[in-house]
Amino acid sequence: MESINPHVPSVALFVTRSEIDFSHRSPNPICQRWFMVLYLKSEAKELALTVYPVNMKNPEQEFKKAYNSNPPVVVFHETTDKTSQVVLTDNRDIEAEISKRFPVMNMNSLKEAEDVCSNVYIKFHPYLKSSTGDLHEPMKLRTLLTELKRINDYLEETGTKFLSGNEMTFIDCDIMPKLQHIRVAGKYFKNLDIPNEYHALWAYMERCYQTKAFQESCPFDQDILMHYEGKVDSHNKPFGKTPTLQQPTMTLTIPE
Repeated sequence: MESINPHVPSVALFVTRSEIDFSHRSPNPICQRWFMVLYLKSEAKELALTVYPVNMKNPEQEFKKAYNSNPPVVVFHETTDKTSQVVLTDNRDIEAEISKRFPVMNMNSLKEAEDVCSNVYIKFHPYLKSSTGDLHEPMKLRTLLTELKRINDYLEETGTKFLSGNEMTFIDCDIMPKLQHIRVAGKYFKNLDIPNEYHALWAYMERCYQTKAFQESCPFDQDILMHYEGKVDSHNKPFGKTPTLQQPTMTLTIPE
């Protein structure tokens, strides 16, 4: 995916590739986070973005030699001479550098929004990995639903379109890929549905679904499922076609 404009700084983003179509639609939520952030900056004409998908099963030698890291890798080109560049792999460094280099569109998030979203993905993992007959599974589910409800209640209270106001910020680009994983993988492996009564959360997800930043970066459902293969109890895997044999789908709608 390329968005080249010779009059603005050039930024390269390396992401883990899709295993469905080998594209830039990475199933790694951290990769999608930076794709969304940089896409929004590109939309605002602050930078020219190029996204490179990396085959992590067999990374190109050029990538391994140049960056010696797993994606996401963000490369800021200082000049048209590509030998002059800044390479970042740490999430805090990437956020700080983006804010410093491209300040026109303020994407800083409210601390309250960051706090309310801080635990939901952390609580998703123990629930997803819980095996059949796990006596703690109901408690893990309640904990996850509590975290989802916290986000719902916060959105209800603020009444804004997104988590830190009426424009997307870093926190939206961080949490929305994780919510998509919770929705898609939770349903497939655990028959989990985000409760319909979380109206504010669903409305928020719908608004994110409607953005080009999410649409362009969103992984296929099957890529998300493959992301968790090997991380869940074998008894939690539904009978039927494995994700690689399914017709590719992308869930971008909300329940009626």
